[in-house]
Amino acid sequence: MAITSHKGGTGRTTVALALAWLWGQRGMNVTLVDADPVKAAALVATGPDGNCPWQNVNLVVARNGQLKIPPRQDVVIIDSPPATESLAQNFLQKADGVVICCLADSLSLNTLPAATKAILQAREFNESLEILGIAVNIFNLADLGQTRSLSQLRGAPGGLLLEPVIPNRPELRDWPLDPGSDLPNGPGKQAFRALADTFRDKIVEAGWSAFASNRQGNHRAHPARS
Repeated sequence: MAITSHKGGTGRTTVALALAWLWGQRGMNVTLVDADPVKAAALVATGPDGNCPWQNVNLVVARNGQLKIPPRQDVVIIDSPPATESLAQNFLQKADGVVICCLADSLSLNTLPAATKAILQAREFNESLEILGIAVNIFNLADLGQTRSLSQLRGAPGGLLLEPVIPNRPELRDWPLDPGSDLPNGPGKQAFRALADTFRDKIVEAGWSAFASNRQGNHRAHPARS
């Protein structure tokens, strides 16, 4: 499952981190792949001893677009570079599903087609790649421009918007200040927990039967899906 965007600053790394932490807590074997050259996910998910302390989560840092996934994983979450960057194709062409992260503003709405075009390009080499939806992050309910943009997304054909949107919360912004720490408590965590359930349903609808059988934390041997 590749988490991508049309540009930087859309919160895609936070989405990848939160999903990895939440599904690991639910008993699933999760591999979190940091595939972005910035390596922001690895900075947050690595504790003082140099390892990822999160329950059932393996952290893998991609090198030169290459990665090695541990065996017997329930799901692989890839913190991908922006879809418009050429490096992202290495991961989109290997993934089963992709999520597009964006902000609720006019610039994001106008540039989303660029990410969609890149995903369609990847599908020329990977016909099984499914667009699981659009995740809206860093949402400020008091911003009228954002609320209008969110209404546009909700009214767009195709039903790609994933609910709930993730609020702009200080605890999420400060998460990187405490490397290796758990997903912070608060409204942001509550929203991510609900979003994880939405992703679960989308993944099951896409036919990932192995994921469906493990969504309650049952461990079985099967190939990893990403």
